[in-house]
Amino acid sequence: MTREKLFIQGIQTRLVEISEHDAADIVKLRNDPNNNKFLFQKELTVENQTDWISRNKDREDARNFKVTDNNNVFRGTISIYNIEDGRGEWGRYIVTNPINAVEAEYLLLKICFEKMGMRAVYGQTNVDNKSAWRQHIKLGFREIGIKEVPVGTHMDIMVRAIIQEITAEEFRAFNYDKILKLLEYF
Repeated sequence: MTREKLFIQGIQTRLVEISEHDAADIVKLRNDPNNNKFLFQKELTVENQTDWISRNKDREDARNFKVTDNNNVFRGTISIYNIEDGRGEWGRYIVTNPINAVEAEYLLLKICFEKMGMRAVYGQTNVDNKSAWRQHIKLGFREIGIKEVPVGTHMDIMVRAIIQEITAEEFRAFNYDKILKLLEYF
């Protein structure tokens, strides 16, 4: 039994749950050295990415999205996963256009809190990826700590990560007006 696919349209961006048809775009994105310097993965192939999508598309503890612009041009990926007791981890986040990147993060929070009824979302970002974790702060996340996290194909590499979180209440109270006005400008 397949579940209902989630979709959300923003001002400049839309999130649509990924399908096997998106594998080639995802592989090109994630294998690009300009995009993956903070990722710890082996080189992907269309075949192993298609298999991964097939295995994971109906999981109850995860939602994986492609990010497109309003012309349906593929711009990246974003996910919510490890969902348990109303709390989930967001990541698998690579978006090549800055406007779509900011809006994709905002739209994912809207999905989590307004469509999925989650109570909190957290992320773990490599401390060296300053532009990413600073963006999260601008979207309402607060730092809750720094820790060593295992990464890599076999979880065999340890990396310092900044842990950030936002609750549903914090999301509803945060003023996103500046961000939304900026998105309307472009």
